[in-house]
Amino acid sequence: MLRGQFLPATSKVSLAYRTLRYYRANHSLLAWRRLLAFGYHRMLRRPVPSFIDIATTYRCQCRCVHCSADGHKKAGRQEMETEEIKSIIEQAKRLGTLEVVFSGGEPLLRRDAIELVRFAHDIGMITRLNTNGLLLDRRRVAELKKAGLTLCAVSLDDCDPQVHDTLRGVPGTYEKALEGIRRLRESHVLSQLLVYASKNSLPSGLDRLIALGKKLGVFTMFVFFPIASGRWEFAFDQVLNAEERARVRKFQDLTFVYSELPTERSLCVHLNKLILYVTAYGEATPCPVARYVIGDIRSHSLADLWHRYCAQLKLEFRDDCPLNNARDREVFRDSIETFARDYRLWLEKSSGAE
Repeated sequence: MLRGQFLPATSKVSLAYRTLRYYRANHSLLAWRRLLAFGYHRMLRRPVPSFIDIATTYRCQCRCVHCSADGHKKAGRQEMETEEIKSIIEQAKRLGTLEVVFSGGEPLLRRDAIELVRFAHDIGMITRLNTNGLLLDRRRVAELKKAGLTLCAVSLDDCDPQVHDTLRGVPGTYEKALEGIRRLRESHVLSQLLVYASKNSLPSGLDRLIALGKKLGVFTMFVFFPIASGRWEFAFDQVLNAEERARVRKFQDLTFVYSELPTERSLCVHLNKLILYVTAYGEATPCPVARYVIGDIRSHSLADLWHRYCAQLKLEFRDDCPLNNARDREVFRDSIETFARDYRLWLEKSSGAE
C-alpha cells in the first residue's frame, strides 16, 4: 500500500476517488450536473463552497473530552426550526454548494433528521451525516438510506472499548458504534470512520483503527489533528507538534485514509474557501472548530455573506489549524471580527438606503 509518498498527487487522486464513489452512491443526475458546474466555477476562480456543515442541534448523549461543538453552545438560544434549515440548504444550493453535512451534537436526536436529509438529496445535494452511532438501529439506517443519505460518518476514538467509552463519557458507546457501522454496510450505505490522532494514539493506535475500519468494511477513514477548541479550548498541550503531524501523514493512502491537511504546505478547507459552518442557532462561522461568528444566515443572504467574506479572506496558515498556535489564533480571530464589524456596517447602510 502507498503510504506517505507523493502526498500532493496522492491527495488529489484520493479526492477524485472519493468524489466518484459519492456521486455513484448518490443516484442523482442533478447532483452530477451540479458537480460539473462547480468545477467550472472553481476553474474560473470563483469562490464556491464545496460543502456547508450545519449543526442541527447541540444536544448529545455523549460528553466527549475533545468536543469542539461545546464551544458553540449558548445557553438560552433557540435552535433552528426545520424550515429555517431547509432555507439555508436551498440558499447553499443556489450558491453552487455540492454537499450538506449534518452535524451536531448528535443530529439524529432531531425528529426531522430524515426529512432534512431527504430535502437536501431531492434538490441534488450530496448528503453526509456525522454521528456517534448510538441511534443507528436498523429502522433508522433504513430510513436514512431511503431518504438518500450518501455517507454516514461514525466517530471512533480508540480500538479499546473502555478507552473509547471513557473518552465519550458513556458506557457501551463503542459497541453501539460498531453495530451501527455493520448495519450501514448491510444496507449498502457508505460509511466512514472519524478519528482524531491524539498523542497517545501514535502510531500503534492509528494502525489498529485502520485495521478495524477495513475489517468493518467502511468506505474511508478521516483523521483529525487535535484542535485547541471547544472543551479543549487553549489546551495547547494536546496539540501535535510538526514531527507528530508528519507521522500521522504517513498513514495516508490513495483510497482509504486521508486528512484535511495532507502535507505541511496544505491550507485547511476554510482558507481554501471550500466550507461554511452554520451553528444550530443560524450563525455562520469559519468552520466547526472556530467559534468566531461571521454573520447570521437566518436574517441575511447566504450569498452576500459568503462572497463578501471570501473577498476579504486573505489568510494562509499552513500545516496546522491557526487555533493551535496562540499568535496565529489572535490574527485569525482579529480577521474574523474585523469582517463581522464591516459586514454589520454594510448591512446597516443597505437598510438605510432602502
